[in-house]
Amino acid sequence: MLNLLPTLEGAAAVFAGGVVGGFTRWLLMREIHHPLAATFAANIAASAVIGFSVAAPGMWRTAVGVGFAGALSTLSLLARQLGEMVKAAEFPLAIKYGLGTALAAVGAAAVGVHWASVGFQ
Repeated sequence: MLNLLPTLEGAAAVFAGGVVGGFTRWLLMREIHHPLAATFAANIAASAVIGFSVAAPGMWRTAVGVGFAGALSTLSLLARQLGEMVKAAEFPLAIKYGLGTALAAVGAAAVGVHWASVGFQ
């Protein structure tokens, strides 16, 4: 017989993390009054959380990495902002913002992995 309990636990973990992550993103967008800076902050924070969640145990990895960080990140808004910059022929800004976000996200994820390895061992 199929055991649905792990699936339901995973769904509940993603839901709970997503609610908190979505609220956190809403707060960031409300408090940081520059749209590019708010998007950047949300994506970098989410990257650090994803890096940290790599070492989290069991359902915490699902709740924090998938739910919270997934709802906190806003890659679709980043893509929209970059598209608007390209449409407006603001190529240098688009390149700086896109590459800067990508590099900072990788760095933030690395910091998250480091602190997780320190904290969970």
